[in-house]
Amino acid sequence: MNTKLSVPREAIQTRHRGLAMLELTLALPILLFIMALIINYGTIAAWKVRENSVARLAVWETRWPRSGSTDPRPRYWPATASMGSSDQGTVAAMDDRRVDLPVARGSLPAATVNFDLLDPTRGLREGSAELTRKYPLLGKMGTYTIKAQTWLIDDKWQYQRMGMCSNWQRRVPVLYELAKAPRSLVNSYVQSVLAVSQAAFREQLRPLDDDPDFLYYGTLFGWGGVRDFHPQVQSMCTTDRNLTDKSVEQLIDIIQGKHIKDQNIPSLAERMAQSFQELYQGALDTFEAILKVKPPDPSPPPEMVSLAQSQIPDLKAKIDILKNFLETIQASSGP
Repeated sequence: MNTKLSVPREAIQTRHRGLAMLELTLALPILLFIMALIINYGTIAAWKVRENSVARLAVWETRWPRSGSTDPRPRYWPATASMGSSDQGTVAAMDDRRVDLPVARGSLPAATVNFDLLDPTRGLREGSAELTRKYPLLGKMGTYTIKAQTWLIDDKWQYQRMGMCSNWQRRVPVLYELAKAPRSLVNSYVQSVLAVSQAAFREQLRPLDDDPDFLYYGTLFGWGGVRDFHPQVQSMCTTDRNLTDKSVEQLIDIIQGKHIKDQNIPSLAERMAQSFQELYQGALDTFEAILKVKPPDPSPPPEMVSLAQSQIPDLKAKIDILKNFLETIQASSGP
């Protein structure tokens, strides 16, 4: 005879009550332990980022000519933590094709690289930082220590360290040992400079950059100072005679003028005459406008009216002379 033992469903459900709370109680320590590890790891990562920043700051604030002695310590960096910088000398190898160019390594045509100044592997400086802290959670784990290093290449490339007086001074003669010009060419250049500076006609060259009329009217009407009419050409950083001869020819064209099919270069005399004509015409227009002032406009000062009356005839005469002079130049130059 088969018999079945039947258990009421209510009794089965009653036996499983409270198991969820028990499972949570058993798993909670493991979950809290994992959360503590996550917090510890996140804290270490955050301090590692700060440490890298401090290491970079340490090396940059001691870059020449700074010493870093008066710079404040970062507030977020603990007093027990260390930060500093030191010289590391020369980089053993630098895998960067940009530093393997002839301008840095040599050799250049007719020039030698000054390796004391232009060696890109020199001047290595290291910034460092070190921090030891307790874990924020799970204190029985003890302490952790993190270190950071960063490097900076800083050799004698600033103009002050090269012995230069300003950043406008050319670095080429310092960075490279250039080919020297023949002594005869150097002597010729020196003699030419002395001949111009000590010439008897030196006083006659004053209108080129120190004309009293430009200074007088520029000050009177607020137009600015004198103008510089000295002929100029591009810098000649070469000892090649062919290139220097070409620059000299350009300078002669600027002085004498050149009027051919493709080129119309006004001479120095023509440019100066036009500038003086514009100066005198501007002064004449201003004086005539002063004499035409009528009420209700405020009357100009009596001394200005007297000055205008006395100078207008002289300005007209100068303008006429310059017009005739320009017509003569333009007729002689031709198309």
